[in-house]
Amino acid sequence: MTVRIMAMQEQHLDEVVRIEQEISGIPWSRRLFEEEITRGKDRRYRVAVTEEGDQLLGYLGMLYIIDEAHIATVGVDPHHWGHKVATRLVLDALDAARVEGIKDCTLEVRAHNDRAKRLYQRFGFAPVALRRAYYHDNGEDAIIMWLYDLDAPGELARRRGITETLAQDGQIHD
Repeated sequence: MTVRIMAMQEQHLDEVVRIEQEISGIPWSRRLFEEEITRGKDRRYRVAVTEEGDQLLGYLGMLYIIDEAHIATVGVDPHHWGHKVATRLVLDALDAARVEGIKDCTLEVRAHNDRAKRLYQRFGFAPVALRRAYYHDNGEDAIIMWLYDLDAPGELARRRGITETLAQDGQIHD
């Protein structure tokens, strides 16, 4: 499946919220997404859509704090898990952050979300701390992960390798 990554807009929010409610124990509200996509230059909210643009597959939200980025949310429609949608969204986010002069990136992930942890580790994120009982829906711990030095030759090579793999699978399209 070929996907396009584009700016999240109000027209996408019904589908974003639908996916969010389906996959998240603590779903964000439509209002929160509306506020985030209008905040300005220190936010980057993107959606992955089918090549024809007729179906929203997933989304990612990131904020910038000086020279650091924080991936605040990632969601993929469960019908499209395993199709590299999240991989494409994270790749887009990290490349955009680097262009903006961002040096490092962080995120939190549920301790038991092995699928997400594997995705982030593939990009070089490493666990650095634990927030105990961070998620109030079930008291689950959050693992804080960091990816340092987005400009490092090894990190650039890692993302090039991921891009090449996606291209071979027919997954890259802008």
